[in-house]
Amino acid sequence: MSDIFREVDEEVRSDQFSKLWKRFAPFVYLTAGLIVVGTAGYRGYEYWENKQSQSAGAEFLEAVKLSEAGNHAEAQASFVSMESSIGGYPMMARMRIGTELALQGQNEDAIKAFEDVAADSSTPTVYKGLANIRAAYLLLDSGDLAAVKQNTEVLAVAGNTWRFSALEILGAAEYKAGDLEAARTRFSEIVGDPAAPSDISGRAQIYLELITSALGEDEKGTE
Repeated sequence: MSDIFREVDEEVRSDQFSKLWKRFAPFVYLTAGLIVVGTAGYRGYEYWENKQSQSAGAEFLEAVKLSEAGNHAEAQASFVSMESSIGGYPMMARMRIGTELALQGQNEDAIKAFEDVAADSSTPTVYKGLANIRAAYLLLDSGDLAAVKQNTEVLAVAGNTWRFSALEILGAAEYKAGDLEAARTRFSEIVGDPAAPSDISGRAQIYLELITSALGEDEKGTE
């Protein structure tokens, strides 16, 4: 008797499952289809993105070669054409545009190009700092101490990637402006920090010797 009840129970459950399957099968198939289509679409986009990135990379390298060959105007045009490229290439191209302008002697336009990169909210922090440093180096030629400070003082703090470069630029600008004591403070900070890159520390030491010599001459002149 128990076997009969078991068979009846199994038939009932089978019937219920069949009804549920008929009811929800379309949704199951739809979900499975969406997963397949979504996966295929993602893989397709990945492939497209990879191809676009490779193309942008090749274009960027060709533009760099033009620059290295001295064809700065052509290189600049190539970098400008990369503004809509994928990944980080547009930002890198904008940095290179500033470089090409500077190499062509167009310092004001180059400074603006770098400052625009630094002001762009989409630019990664480390590249914002680099853009400000590049602009400040060019501003040294103009002798505009206030403009140099505006670009670099926020970088000349402990823990900042560009701290030592910023200190060097600030010191050089102050030295050029005749503020030798302020310049000495900047260069002493570099020389006194063992973490300072050797090339920057070496240049800072030379500046300190020049400042010491200049101040010594001033003192003799007042005796």
